[in-house]
Amino acid sequence: MTLVKLVNVLKQEGNRTIIKNVNLEVKESARIGIKMSGEESEILFDLIEGKQIPSSGEIEREIDSILSEKSDDGLYESLTVQSYLKFYKKIAGFTKPLEEYIATFSLSDVWQTKIKRLTREQRKRVSLYRLYLFSPQLILLEDPLNNLTDEGIELYLKALEHLRSNQIATLITSNYVEDLLLLSGEIYRYNHLIGLEKTDYVEESDVTSQDKPENETNQPKNVFKVTCKMADKTIFFSPDEIDYIESINSVSHIRIDNESFPTDLTMNQLEEKLRTFGFFRCHRSYLVNLQRVSELISYSKNSYTLILKGNPHAKLPLSRNRLEEMKSLITF
Repeated sequence: MTLVKLVNVLKQEGNRTIIKNVNLEVKESARIGIKMSGEESEILFDLIEGKQIPSSGEIEREIDSILSEKSDDGLYESLTVQSYLKFYKKIAGFTKPLEEYIATFSLSDVWQTKIKRLTREQRKRVSLYRLYLFSPQLILLEDPLNNLTDEGIELYLKALEHLRSNQIATLITSNYVEDLLLLSGEIYRYNHLIGLEKTDYVEESDVTSQDKPENETNQPKNVFKVTCKMADKTIFFSPDEIDYIESINSVSHIRIDNESFPTDLTMNQLEEKLRTFGFFRCHRSYLVNLQRVSELISYSKNSYTLILKGNPHAKLPLSRNRLEEMKSLITF
């Protein structure tokens, strides 16, 4: 069942276009992530909820139970967590005891604490609990993992999974694809020039043996440079300069510090050529330089993330079915 459908949606404010060419279908139990800015996210959420109307295009809603949480949403500071949620329980008509889900949202130790004394991470889980009380069919979340610690991310993902186990669809926006990979199964990018694009990021279970390069030899090459064409020039990169390589819309992008350079080589070609230089295919859409990896974080038994040296914002997914292979390469 389709919950919400956007067809060629455009929204302008004054003479400025905020979003355009947005085509999106949100179905039951969807787990959609969209990389976009905070301003674009706010407008998109308002359009989906019906708080604003599009300048052109159509929005079809088959449901009314849509709730959102934006990054700047506040809570009632003077209330305790218990009194705050009790207040919303009454409004939502939630019939089960609140205490039944304290552990699910990891709020046991702050149940009687005033909200003004909570950390950002605790507030995010309180807010998620509040949304859950209304049993919506669709929840819109803006940048929920922003500025959370590793432990905070783990606890938030646990709480979010509880909502999804109740067949609640989620549409999540963020500036970071790495966060969306933890939060979503279907990921889009918003490009202000051409609109909404679906990315290559898929669940690893979709990967077939055909995705593996045919040549498995590990014989070293004497010289290899990755070439990227930029306007009228060709740039050459040595493997040891590269942090990681990311596939976006079937184009491989070389990532060095905070810069990105597209290359004509496919991910399979790059994996074959760079394996002997210490590169590892940690995910279908990522090839990482293992010399750059500084941390491995497990947010759940099926969720692993690699942190790179000198760039803590670069968080690369490690597929669970590739963990053992990585262990054999670097012995841990």
